[in-house]
Amino acid sequence: MTSTDLFSTRIQKNFDDDQVEILAILEANIKKPLKLINYYKGIPLSYPATIASISRGVVDLDVQEMQAFTIEQARSTFIRSPLFKHDLFAQAQYVNVRKRAATFVKFSYVEIMAERRSFVRVEVDAPVNVAITSSQGVVEGRLTDLSLSGFGVVIDYTCPLETGVETTAQFTLLSPETGQPIPISIPATLVTINGDRSPYSYRFAINPEKLLERQISQYVFQRQVEIIREVKEIVS
Repeated sequence: MTSTDLFSTRIQKNFDDDQVEILAILEANIKKPLKLINYYKGIPLSYPATIASISRGVVDLDVQEMQAFTIEQARSTFIRSPLFKHDLFAQAQYVNVRKRAATFVKFSYVEIMAERRSFVRVEVDAPVNVAITSSQGVVEGRLTDLSLSGFGVVIDYTCPLETGVETTAQFTLLSPETGQPIPISIPATLVTINGDRSPYSYRFAINPEKLLERQISQYVFQRQVEIIREVKEIVS
């Protein structure tokens, strides 16, 4: 899951003019706190940040340590403030987790599309093989992420699946809490295909029945706990 999967640009004038406007507003309100948002393995982490300095299109921020780690992973962040009608996206030029400092450039207006999701989407913790069965046969791939409403699969070769096709997906999760296998077999509808070359990303929609819903919900919750614990342990 990359940062570009998470947002859509909301250009107001053009990129250069928008950036000039953003920097001017930040410079005029240098003491106003900001809120940063990053997604790590599907989980949003959001903490306050303060402006340390602004010079020549470069903004230095004092940030929380866990936020700094997620910024370092993504090399970017989202910024939210009542100063702006839209959220901001900025690229990280420099990050120091221990010093809780980050430097940003290339600011733009965006909408965080990930916030529109009805359910939390988490990345799986280890490679998970998936078999996708349709009327055209079986396609094999790797599960990348999972939520109560869908999942992502990476496939290394072109295949005959087209958007809208009804399939059955079969894969086995490992419980983050117990390590026990959780076999999943579920109807899934292909909704999007992305990628100009291998590997290709396929996204499927699901509507699980109660038993599967409970199993997937427990897995997603346990993965959230595991991911947050992972970040805390890394920065401690």
